[in-house]
Amino acid sequence: MKTIINFKLMKLSRIKSKLLLFFVLSATFANAQELTLKQAHDLMLSENGEVKASNFEVKAMEEEHKATKGLRLPTVGVSGTYLHLDEDIAVDLNTQRNMVGGLLSIPDPAAVLGDWNLTLQEKNLGFATADISMPIFAGGKINAANKASEIKLELTETKHQIKQDELTINLINYFFKLKLAKEAVQLRQEVYDVILLHNNQANKFFENGLIPEVETLNAKVALSNANRELLAAKKDVALATTAVQNLIGINAIEGFSSKFNEPTFVKPLKEFQDDMLTENQQLKTIEKNHELAEVGVKVENSDYFPKVGVMGKYVLWKDNLPLVDTKWFVGVGVEWELFNGFQREHKIKASKYKIQQVEEFDKQARLNLTTYTEKLYNTMQKELEQYESLNADEIFAKKLKFMRTRAFEEGTGTSLEVVDATLKLSEIQLHKIKALYEYNVAYGELMVLTGKTASFLNQN
Repeated sequence: MKTIINFKLMKLSRIKSKLLLFFVLSATFANAQELTLKQAHDLMLSENGEVKASNFEVKAMEEEHKATKGLRLPTVGVSGTYLHLDEDIAVDLNTQRNMVGGLLSIPDPAAVLGDWNLTLQEKNLGFATADISMPIFAGGKINAANKASEIKLELTETKHQIKQDELTINLINYFFKLKLAKEAVQLRQEVYDVILLHNNQANKFFENGLIPEVETLNAKVALSNANRELLAAKKDVALATTAVQNLIGINAIEGFSSKFNEPTFVKPLKEFQDDMLTENQQLKTIEKNHELAEVGVKVENSDYFPKVGVMGKYVLWKDNLPLVDTKWFVGVGVEWELFNGFQREHKIKASKYKIQQVEEFDKQARLNLTTYTEKLYNTMQKELEQYESLNADEIFAKKLKFMRTRAFEEGTGTSLEVVDATLKLSEIQLHKIKALYEYNVAYGELMVLTGKTASFLNQN
């Protein structure tokens, strides 16, 4: 009997364990579907088509940079030629032979000296060679080409980062817009429920003869408006969800677990501006373009110097080439252009103007970014002030709604007053949510532009 009981207990224990494991796995799976802003960002970087395209651009530039390094290495190749001429290449010296015969008093030069019609090259010939060439000195042009290639690779990487930053800013905007829409739905639902309850109470009071019919009409109109706004808010959620999904590059999202950051001043404006001027990717792009323009001047200056290279050939095979008896040869070549119509001078001046152009872009960009930083910071400050003011207004609005509802229930207030108090409270709460949205979007963009993306994402 004890054995049977123990077996049942063990079986029951195993069933409980399996159920517990099932619930744990279910909870884990459910939580896995709740994306944080950071998880959404990681997904976007791996799934978004624009990010992938930009990443391929970086890879292509990496290969081009490797190809540029090959300018320092020798070039090795083989070549071959086979020719068929219309006739043999020959030299007829029989006239000279006859003159020689006359000088030597030979009566029949042709018989004694033979035929002097010589074949130098038969009409069918061929050869194959192995070739090697290598630049020794190019006036600094090869070094400049490699430096320019390195800068272009860095520019492409910076451009890729800028694309990621742009999409991150969009993601922050869409993500919090979706959160704003969901909060609005929840608030609209609460307003609808409150007005529905009030409508039912008004109908009962009217049926009992406690209030006139006009009071129920106010409640019905308010209920219809609340229902319409609730439906519109739900459509906003659907649209915002689609926008986030498309930006991330996935087909479905179950939900989000991030929250709004409470408005606060994390550090002074001056620190944000300093970060902007040292970490912003746009300024780094301008800096790299300045370096590239300086390399361009070096490239143009290199035309003043001679180009020196070595080359060599080895004859692998030949056919009917009696005049070519060598097997290999090596040599050094020099090319020095002494005058080219002042082209070099003008090209150098043009390159220097490009440097000045980039410097002016840099000055203006710094002014623009400093101003834009102040704009975002002021937006944060404004929304903080709005949020704090709305917190105080919400307390009064809640108290007013409570008092209006009690007055209506006691027969000393009207339905219109209850509806007005309810809508006033919901309006304040909506403004609070909107202030949170505007603050977080401005704060997020400011953090991304100053190179603090990871720090912001970890806060959410």
